[in-house]
Amino acid sequence: MRRLERAAVVSTVLIAAFGACRQGPPPGAKARILVLGDVERTYVVYAGRAAKKTALVLVLHGLGGNGAAIERRTKRTFDALADREGFVVIYPDAVGNRWNDGWVEPDGPPGEGVDDVGFLSELIDSVSKEYGIDAGHVYATGFSNGAGMVHRLACERENKLAAIAPVSGGLPHRAAERCKSGRAIPVLIMHGTNDPIVPYEASVRDPLSSWTTRDACQMPPEITYLPDTDPSDGTRTRVDHYPGCKDGSEVVLYAIEGGGHTWPGGETWKTHWQVGYTSRDFDAAVVIWDFFKQHASQ
Repeated sequence: MRRLERAAVVSTVLIAAFGACRQGPPPGAKARILVLGDVERTYVVYAGRAAKKTALVLVLHGLGGNGAAIERRTKRTFDALADREGFVVIYPDAVGNRWNDGWVEPDGPPGEGVDDVGFLSELIDSVSKEYGIDAGHVYATGFSNGAGMVHRLACERENKLAAIAPVSGGLPHRAAERCKSGRAIPVLIMHGTNDPIVPYEASVRDPLSSWTTRDACQMPPEITYLPDTDPSDGTRTRVDHYPGCKDGSEVVLYAIEGGGHTWPGGETWKTHWQVGYTSRDFDAAVVIWDFFKQHASQ
């Protein structure tokens, strides 16, 4: 396979990363503050050990989480990859532990009405300048509510991201209105078909249609299955690959059959009857980085 086979999945309805531990960042990661006007926004940054930094990856937490929590939930795999391949990872914190991804009405709970698109755009510019990251090598992934924010950021700031990989989170309706046309953006979606928090069909269908239409991909998709390396995990992953998209882009869906509201290969502190099964057949962070490094924007 030319690429680590992919399967995508979109999902996010404001319910995601369930309460995260409020511990500080792990060793090697640094907690920082970005001041925007009179507002202080926080984030965790991990710069790979390689002397030259080649790319920047944003990783957005889900509802109730924070940057340090998603770093742990992904088992710090992005950090290990950054050490090996020389990129920078940033784990931003949402106001009130919830991203303004566009799902809730303006009078919604804390986090709604916050200019997270502006914050993430400024954060990308600031960290890219600090580490000398080329604008064509900036990527974003996120879980649940963070996945919805990744969709929105790509729709509203298409010049900021070379590719995206939302996990267990959908394309918010208001963001979708701004996403009907524009530059082709490579998209990798991952979603469990038995997700009890963000239902698969409702969360994957519209985003998948939106991105394949925008990217002018060929139909039908090429369908394969990942090896079932852990038969005991209750899942099997189908990869729907939409090839021939314009400008060298592509759309890939990882439909995790039997999978729940979890990060594939990552940690989960809820039982499977609360959030569903976690795929152990692959590590989402490894697949996502493999996808990202193949797609630099011009």
